[in-house]
Amino acid sequence: MTDNNTQKKFFGIMSFFIKLFQIILYVPLQIIFIPFAVIGLIVGIYKGMEKSKKLGVSFSAIKALQYRWFMHYFDTRPDTRSIAFIKNFPCESHFGLLSIFGALIISQRLFGFTTRFGKISRPGEENFISTAARRVLIFDRIMEKYVDEMEQIVIPGAGFDLIALKYTKEKNVKVFELDQVNTLHVKTETLQKAGIKHHWITYIPVDHSNESWVDKLLEAGFDKTKKTLFLWQSVSLYLDADIVKKTLREMADLCAEGSIIAQDFYSKEFSSGEYSKIVKRQMKVIEKRGEPWKFGIAMSKNSKAAVESFLIECGLKILEINQFGEKLDIEPFYCIVEAEKL
Repeated sequence: MTDNNTQKKFFGIMSFFIKLFQIILYVPLQIIFIPFAVIGLIVGIYKGMEKSKKLGVSFSAIKALQYRWFMHYFDTRPDTRSIAFIKNFPCESHFGLLSIFGALIISQRLFGFTTRFGKISRPGEENFISTAARRVLIFDRIMEKYVDEMEQIVIPGAGFDLIALKYTKEKNVKVFELDQVNTLHVKTETLQKAGIKHHWITYIPVDHSNESWVDKLLEAGFDKTKKTLFLWQSVSLYLDADIVKKTLREMADLCAEGSIIAQDFYSKEFSSGEYSKIVKRQMKVIEKRGEPWKFGIAMSKNSKAAVESFLIECGLKILEINQFGEKLDIEPFYCIVEAEKL
């Protein structure tokens, strides 16, 4: 026992000095990057907020693309396709991101200095900061899991995420992406500029104020008799509860036997800003962009039972659930669910 304690102390001391040495190397590098970071920040804010507003593009639709950029450069999930897209994307600055995070990227690659951007939290130990990376990996895993057994894939509110391009190329599956008219216009235009092939995907612009996404999907060739994977991620948070229920019921009605609906939910405590001060600040930023958080499920007592009950109301039953933060001293605040028609 004494030898074990001695070894732990020794490794603890060594770890401290290694980290200290890494920080000493990182600090001057970051100082060198400061002028570039300031310029990059200005360019990034202009493109991400002002340019997207002028083009009528949803601010939240850009987020998934940013997360994939982080994961590529911090070596947690290579994605050259998303990088090529960002370089041609009018609402994000590749230079801005590199100049802001360049010192961290170089430090990680040269001498192993890691921060939260270069780490993936363990399942159940996610917090607000680390949720995005884990979410990306889980939805990727769901796509990998089902892509070969499904005949159709439908991604409502796809935004600028390129998950369909990554996993459905040269697959025997029909793919539909639906989103706002302006969002899909900018997306397809950027894909063309970046030279990214996307001919096998059917992009369906929908004006939700006066059009039915179901009608538009059926008009585009969707077949209700075929097994389908619906991938609906990071959308329900911005919708009213009755619209979330209505949409999930519509998906259930479209499901043939063997179809799957993959969906994520935040807790009511999260969507109201009660989860943490950091979340509350983020919520206010999003509200100023005209995209307030609206929907959450009360998860403070029995989160799985609460989600299960909600899905039953929508005509669905849980097959698998990933709960974020369940191993921490908090109630789960977010979950990703795989469900099927009741």
